[in-house]
Amino acid sequence: MVTKYLLRGRLALLAFSFLAFGCSSVALHPQGDTAAASSTADSRARLRIALVSLDRSVSAKEAARLSECAHRVTIELAQTYGTVGSPHFQNFLVNIGYKKRGLCFQWTEDLLRELQKLHLQTLQLHWGDARAGTLREHNSVVVTARGQPFADGIVLDGWRHSGRLFWSAVRADDYPWKEEATGYIRRLAPVVAADRRKSGVAKAKKSK
Repeated sequence: MVTKYLLRGRLALLAFSFLAFGCSSVALHPQGDTAAASSTADSRARLRIALVSLDRSVSAKEAARLSECAHRVTIELAQTYGTVGSPHFQNFLVNIGYKKRGLCFQWTEDLLRELQKLHLQTLQLHWGDARAGTLREHNSVVVTARGQPFADGIVLDGWRHSGRLFWSAVRADDYPWKEEATGYIRRLAPVVAADRRKSGVAKAKKSK
C-alpha cells in the first residue's frame, strides 16, 4: 500500500515538473507548423521571404543572414543542451538538475545573444513573453522591421520543437505574445556586453 502511494506521489511530481517553470505548449497554427515541419533549407528560404515582407525597408541580405543564423544556432543549441524527447521532458530534466539548460527562456536568451552579433540595421530583435508570471509562461525571440510594432513581428522559437526552429507571425501564433523589454535588458544586456569585451580583447591581441 505504501509503495502504491509513493508511486502516485512520484507520478504527480513528474507531471508537475513538466508544467512547472514556464514553457507551455499550444495547438500550432497551420501556417507556423508547416514552416517548422518543412526541411531546414525550405524553412530558411520561407523565413527569409517572411522577414523581407515585414516592410520594404528590410534588407534582403540581412533577412537571409538572420534566417541562416537562427536555424543554425537552434540546431547547435539543441546539441549543446543535449535535448531529449519532448520540450516538456527537457524541462523536467533541467528542473531536477539532470540537464543544465533547455527551458524556453534559456533558448530565448542564447538565441538572442547570437542574433545580436549580426548587428542588424533594418531588423529589430525583441524578447517575447506570453502568460508572464504563470506556470504556462513562455518566452521567445520576436523579430520586426526596425521601428515596427511588436505585434507585426515574427516569432522565432527553438524550444517548441526541441531544436527545430519554429517560426510564425506573432498575430498567427496561438500564444498571447507581449513584448518584455525589461526581461530582455536584464537578462541579455550583460551577456552581450561580455561578448563585446571579449571581441575587443581578441582584436587588440591580433593588432599587436
